[in-house]
Amino acid sequence: DFFNRINLIYGTMSEYCTEKSCPIMSGGLKYEYRWQDDSKYKKPTKLSAPQYMCMLMDWIEMLINNEDIFPTRIGEC
Repeated sequence: DFFNRINLIYGTMSEYCTEKSCPIMSGGLKYEYRWQDDSKYKKPTKLSAPQYMCMLMDWIEMLINNEDIFPTRIGEC
């Protein structure tokens, strides 16, 4: 439920943050966030804010749907 709510909030903001208007994923002037994963991005990589958020939301959704991490059946761990 929390993930879905965050996704909705991001959806309302995404029209204002485009590749052109948000070319870097940052937290103000002091912090820049870079994406790294085990497949395509082996080293921390600059992405635009929309690209970064898309990758982040996909990654979180993959984790949430992983039965080994979050089992959905009672009694299975």
